Amino acid sequence: MKQNRVCYYIEDSQFGMYVSYGIYEYKTTCTHKVSRLKAPEIRLINGVPFDDFQSETEFKKVPKGWTYSTDLYTVTEDLEKKDKINAAMKGRSIKNPLDIQWLFDNGYLVKMENVEPIIEPEFNHNTYRLVKKYPAWTQCYGSHNDAYPNEVFETYEDAEKRMNEIKEIRHRKAVECALLDFYEDLEWALEKYEAEHGGREIEEIRQKILARPHLDDTMFRYYKGEILVVSREAHRKDTHIEWEKIA
Repeated sequence: MKQNRVCYYIEDSQFGMYVSYGIYEYKTTCTHKVSRLKAPEIRLINGVPFDDFQSETEFKKVPKGWTYSTDLYTVTEDLEKKDKINAAMKGRSIKNPLDIQWLFDNGYLVKMENVEPIIEPEFNHNTYRLVKKYPAWTQCYGSHNDAYPNEVFETYEDAEKRMNEIKEIRHRKAVECALLDFYEDLEWALEKYEAEHGGREIEEIRQKILARPHLDDTMFRYYKGEILVVSREAHRKDTHIEWEKIA
């Protein structure tokens, strides 16, 4: 993978997995560095392009009747630039690397800064000035403007295929773990039943339970001498659901 070329990678977070894209930078020891992309800045601060805005050096008096809810600067948009960006992006697809590469090469997509600057008023008694700051932390906890995926891909389809493979592996492992829990819980319930009622019916009860569908979704309860079962997913949605008596 060459530097400054479009690549695809898999975002894997608590909200799920999905395919994302960015500009390839370089290979690290264990991962790859990828720069995330965004549309160019179109905000104007008091009529000055956001990227060109510099912190004010002189303090000025706050407006008469000022409160902390008073806007001390105006934020508008460069509508001409916005229209050009929208026109350039029209009809293009994030699944087409050539489209993304063209947008990046022509300035309609840009690399996100490591830390996004913000504009804030700085106060000194009854005076203030506008300051462009670069916070020492990300604006959204846990978010970063560059990515370090384990794998990168040249096409969206290759990344999507790999993502589905990972999902399938995880699902299979989850089912295996759930089945291990099922058999442990089954033996626990049978031991409880045998201790109270004897072992004559144990094998019949075991086979009755094993004949049920979706064993990995089964929860057990031993209550007042009875073996009860319920769907784990159904119980998650409604903890007051009725349990089924098995024995």
